[in-house]
Amino acid sequence: MKSLHFLYLIIAFSFISCANLPSKDIPQTFAQNDSQGLIIGAFAIKNEKPIFNGYGLYHTSTDFSEKISVANRLWFVPEQMVKMKLKPDFFDGDKGVYYFAFKKDPGNYTFNILNMFENGGMYSRNSHLEFDIPFKAEKGKITYVGEIYLD
Repeated sequence: MKSLHFLYLIIAFSFISCANLPSKDIPQTFAQNDSQGLIIGAFAIKNEKPIFNGYGLYHTSTDFSEKISVANRLWFVPEQMVKMKLKPDFFDGDKGVYYFAFKKDPGNYTFNILNMFENGGMYSRNSHLEFDIPFKAEKGKITYVGEIYLD
Protein backbone atom coordinates (compact mmCIF):
# COMPACT_ATOMS: atom_id res chain seq x y z
CA MET A 1 0.00 0.00 0.00
CA LYS A 2 2.85 2.38 0.80
CA SER A 3 4.34 1.81 -2.64
CA LEU A 4 1.03 2.80 -4.25
CA HIS A 5 0.99 6.07 -2.29
CA PHE A 6 4.59 6.69 -3.31
CA LEU A 7 3.67 6.11 -6.97
CA TYR A 8 0.80 8.62 -6.72
CA LEU A 9 3.18 11.13 -5.15
CA ILE A 10 5.71 10.69 -7.97
CA ILE A 11 3.02 11.10 -10.64
CA ALA A 12 1.61 14.21 -8.95
CA PHE A 13 5.10 15.69 -8.62
CA SER A 14 5.75 15.02 -12.31
CA PHE A 15 2.70 17.00 -13.38
CA ILE A 16 3.35 19.86 -10.97
CA SER A 17 7.00 20.32 -11.91
CA CYS A 18 6.59 20.31 -15.70
CA ALA A 19 7.78 23.37 -17.59
CA ASN A 20 5.14 25.87 -18.59
CA LEU A 21 5.20 27.15 -22.19
CA PRO A 22 3.16 30.29 -22.86
CA SER A 23 3.30 29.40 -26.56
CA LYS A 24 0.66 26.72 -25.94
CA ASP A 25 -1.85 29.58 -25.59
CA ILE A 26 -1.02 31.25 -28.92
CA PRO A 27 -4.20 31.35 -31.02
CA GLN A 28 -3.98 29.48 -34.31
CA THR A 29 -6.18 32.04 -36.08
CA PHE A 30 -6.84 35.76 -35.75
CA ALA A 31 -9.46 37.72 -37.69
CA GLN A 32 -9.21 41.33 -38.86
CA ASN A 33 -12.70 41.97 -37.49
CA ASP A 34 -11.67 40.94 -33.94
CA SER A 35 -12.50 43.63 -31.37
CA GLN A 36 -9.11 43.18 -29.70
CA GLY A 37 -5.51 43.30 -30.85
CA LEU A 38 -3.08 40.37 -30.72
CA ILE A 39 0.29 40.99 -29.08
CA ILE A 40 3.11 38.61 -30.06
CA GLY A 41 6.70 38.47 -28.86
CA ALA A 42 9.48 36.41 -27.37
CA PHE A 43 11.11 36.21 -23.94
CA ALA A 44 14.67 34.90 -23.93
CA ILE A 45 16.85 33.76 -21.03
CA LYS A 46 20.58 33.08 -21.17
CA ASN A 47 21.00 29.31 -21.51
CA GLU A 48 22.68 28.34 -18.28
CA LYS A 49 21.35 26.72 -15.14
CA PRO A 50 18.36 28.88 -14.20
CA ILE A 51 18.72 30.79 -10.96
CA PHE A 52 14.99 31.30 -10.51
CA ASN A 53 12.06 28.87 -10.38
CA GLY A 54 9.74 31.25 -12.23
CA TYR A 55 9.83 34.45 -14.25
CA GLY A 56 6.75 36.69 -14.41
CA LEU A 57 6.63 39.36 -17.12
CA TYR A 58 3.93 41.94 -16.29
CA HIS A 59 2.24 44.51 -18.49
CA THR A 60 -0.20 47.32 -17.67
CA SER A 61 -1.92 50.16 -19.46
CA THR A 62 0.20 53.30 -19.74
CA ASP A 63 -2.54 55.43 -18.13
CA PHE A 64 -2.58 53.03 -15.13
CA SER A 65 -6.29 52.27 -15.58
CA GLU A 66 -5.18 48.64 -15.69
CA LYS A 67 -3.28 47.51 -12.59
CA ILE A 68 -0.49 44.98 -12.15
CA SER A 69 -2.16 41.60 -11.62
CA VAL A 70 -1.82 37.91 -12.38
CA ALA A 71 -4.24 38.43 -15.30
CA ASN A 72 -1.60 40.70 -16.89
CA ARG A 73 1.34 38.35 -16.37
CA LEU A 74 3.20 35.99 -18.66
CA TRP A 75 4.67 33.16 -16.59
CA PHE A 76 7.81 31.28 -17.66
CA VAL A 77 8.88 28.25 -15.63
CA PRO A 78 12.07 26.23 -16.21
CA GLU A 79 11.89 22.46 -15.97
CA GLN A 80 12.38 21.43 -12.34
CA MET A 81 12.12 17.65 -12.32
CA VAL A 82 15.58 16.50 -11.21
CA LYS A 83 17.52 19.73 -11.67
CA MET A 84 16.46 23.09 -13.04
CA LYS A 85 17.07 23.62 -16.75
CA LEU A 86 15.50 25.71 -19.46
CA LYS A 87 12.79 24.03 -21.54
CA PRO A 88 11.94 26.80 -24.05
CA ASP A 89 10.25 26.70 -27.44
CA PHE A 90 13.74 26.65 -28.99
CA PHE A 91 17.37 27.55 -28.35
CA ASP A 92 19.04 30.34 -30.29
CA GLY A 93 22.77 30.15 -29.69
CA ASP A 94 23.31 30.82 -25.98
CA LYS A 95 19.71 31.68 -25.12
CA GLY A 96 16.44 29.83 -24.59
CA VAL A 97 13.52 31.53 -26.34
CA TYR A 98 9.89 31.36 -25.24
CA TYR A 99 7.16 32.65 -27.58
CA PHE A 100 4.10 34.37 -26.17
CA ALA A 101 0.88 35.91 -27.47
CA PHE A 102 -2.16 37.44 -25.82
CA LYS A 103 -5.16 39.55 -26.81
CA LYS A 104 -5.67 43.06 -25.46
CA ASP A 105 -8.34 45.71 -25.87
CA PRO A 106 -7.20 48.61 -28.09
CA GLY A 107 -4.94 50.99 -26.19
CA ASN A 108 -1.41 51.80 -25.07
CA TYR A 109 0.38 49.38 -22.77
CA THR A 110 3.82 48.76 -21.36
CA PHE A 111 5.83 45.79 -20.14
CA ASN A 112 7.05 47.20 -16.86
CA ILE A 113 8.04 44.52 -14.32
CA LEU A 114 9.92 41.24 -14.47
CA ASN A 115 9.31 39.30 -11.26
CA MET A 116 11.74 36.47 -10.48
CA PHE A 117 10.69 33.83 -7.96
CA GLU A 118 13.19 31.57 -6.20
CA ASN A 119 12.26 28.61 -4.02
CA GLY A 120 15.10 26.88 -2.23
CA GLY A 121 12.96 24.52 -0.15
CA MET A 122 13.63 26.09 3.23
CA TYR A 123 13.31 29.62 1.84
CA SER A 124 11.71 31.52 -0.98
CA ARG A 125 12.15 35.04 -2.26
CA ASN A 126 10.98 37.39 -4.96
CA SER A 127 13.11 39.86 -6.88
CA HIS A 128 12.02 42.19 -9.61
CA LEU A 129 13.33 44.47 -12.33
CA GLU A 130 11.45 47.58 -13.43
CA PHE A 131 11.61 48.89 -17.00
CA ASP A 132 9.38 50.42 -19.67
CA ILE A 133 8.78 48.67 -22.99
CA PRO A 134 5.73 50.34 -24.57
CA PHE A 135 3.43 48.71 -27.12
CA LYS A 136 0.08 49.48 -28.69
CA ALA A 137 -2.85 47.11 -29.19
CA GLU A 138 -5.01 47.93 -32.20
CA LYS A 139 -8.40 46.48 -33.05
CA GLY A 140 -8.05 43.56 -35.48
CA LYS A 141 -4.26 43.94 -35.82
CA ILE A 142 -1.23 41.94 -34.72
CA THR A 143 1.53 43.79 -32.89
CA TYR A 144 5.01 42.25 -32.64
CA VAL A 145 6.83 43.56 -29.57
CA GLY A 146 10.16 41.89 -30.31
CA GLU A 147 12.36 39.83 -28.01
CA ILE A 148 12.89 40.67 -24.36
CA TYR A 149 16.24 39.18 -23.31
CA LEU A 150 17.27 38.44 -19.72
CA ASP A 151 21.00 37.89 -19.30
